[in-house]
Order: sequence, then C-alpha cells, then structure tokens
Amino acid sequence: MTLHRFADLVAVPWRNGQGVTRDVVTHLGPDGALRWQVSIAELVRDGEFSDYAGFDRVFTPVLGNGIALSHDGGPFAACPVLVPHGFAGERRTLCRVAGGPGRALNVITARGCHQAAVTVLRVEPGAMLDGDVLHCWSGGLVADDLVARPGDSLVGIGAVATMASVVIQVCVLDI
Repeated sequence: MTLHRFADLVAVPWRNGQGVTRDVVTHLGPDGALRWQVSIAELVRDGEFSDYAGFDRVFTPVLGNGIALSHDGGPFAACPVLVPHGFAGERRTLCRVAGGPGRALNVITARGCHQAAVTVLRVEPGAMLDGDVLHCWSGGLVADDLVARPGDSLVGIGAVATMASVVIQVCVLDI
C-alpha cells in the first residue's frame, strides 16, 4: 500500500498541452506502453481532451460545478461531482467548465488488456475497503500506518474508514 498525497503530486501537461494532470499511478506493460493510469486533472478552462485512441476512460468530477462534456460534436451533458462517466478515448471530447475551476479523477485503461470499475462509496467508520486505488473524497482512511485525508489516494489493496467517508474505489481488471 502506498499513500499519494494530492499536495505532493507533480503537475504534468496533458498530451495535447491544453491542461495539466497529476498522476496517481501509472502501469506500463513489458514493452513500456501504457496499460492503465489513474490521475487527477485540473479543469480551469473550456477545452478539448487529449486523444487516447485504443483506451477507455472513466471521468469522475471531484470538484467544481457546471462541468459538462460533449462527445464527437454532440450536445454538452452535465457531469455532476462524484458521478463516473465512461467513454472511448478516441472520441473527440470537449469539456466546458461553466461554474469555475474543477478537478476530475481520470482512469484510463488499454482496451483489450484492462477494464476499470469506478465506484463511489459512502461508508461508515470501520468499513473495510479494497481496490487498486482508493481516493479519499471526504472523511479519512487508514492502511497500516498510512492515513489518507480528503484529496489523498491509497494505491494497493485494503484500507479501513476512520470516520464516515466518501471514497472513489478504482478496480482495474485484467481481461
């Protein structure tokens, strides 16, 4: 189990240079190609998402009001906070940030190799949780001697809620 504090994550540019993200965990295959990744994107202005042809994405807003996505020139649809939204990475996706800056937890998986299940859990103190990534949205989590606070992520399997908490659970399955 590894603790990744949001404040310690390094901002890196999106592939298309139109924004920044903070990588929580990246898994590469033996050939060095991306297999799956969890990151937290900053949404500060309207813009186009990077092309991830051959990958599937799950976009879960964690901060902000008025975030909306449009795929392939279609109408914008609201993306409420803590509601996962899956789509194919090759779709031309535009993001509108009408209510001010926001953030989103992004999960990207190589199609045909992996599939992600992203679940938002509202748990009581003492609840046992597992997953490849547990992102603490509110409350707190503990795993061994690691304590995750809101905005932090635990990578690995197994944690206990220390108080009533909202957690985004990411499980990446091999297919």
